[in-house]
Amino acid sequence: MNDTTEAVLHFLGVQGTLVAALVHLWVGVPLLAVYLPRLEFFDPRGYLFVPSALLLLVVVAGLYFDRAVRPLLALGVLVLLGYVAGYVWWHLGDHGGTVPGGHSHGSPVSLVVEHFVDDPLAFFTIVVELVGAGSLAGLLVGGYGRQSE
Repeated sequence: MNDTTEAVLHFLGVQGTLVAALVHLWVGVPLLAVYLPRLEFFDPRGYLFVPSALLLLVVVAGLYFDRAVRPLLALGVLVLLGYVAGYVWWHLGDHGGTVPGGHSHGSPVSLVVEHFVDDPLAFFTIVVELVGAGSLAGLLVGGYGRQSE
């Protein structure tokens, strides 16, 4: 991989990972602040978003300081793709049962697409997560962080 491609992928990967982490902290911390003192698990997003976002911040810091790069790239890809899969699962599962009455949409695809298009934050976040995961995966496949012999 040439230096320009590597630099662009590194920039996009770090930025995508950082933005995804900050959005998930922004959404998750208020939820955690509501449910944690009561030890309630009605809405699990706070319990999932905050630790995973902190993990992504560790990934960003590790990439910045060039420490354990390849495992961190893989971890970043897994967490970012986990967010995308979790978004789909959350909406196909009627928001974990937290929305009274459930959904009345036709197909599962139309359900996810409708939620994706109707919520600008979700649209932005999913795009950022996919760009970040794709960039980190590109670095991983391209051999970034591998010790030169």
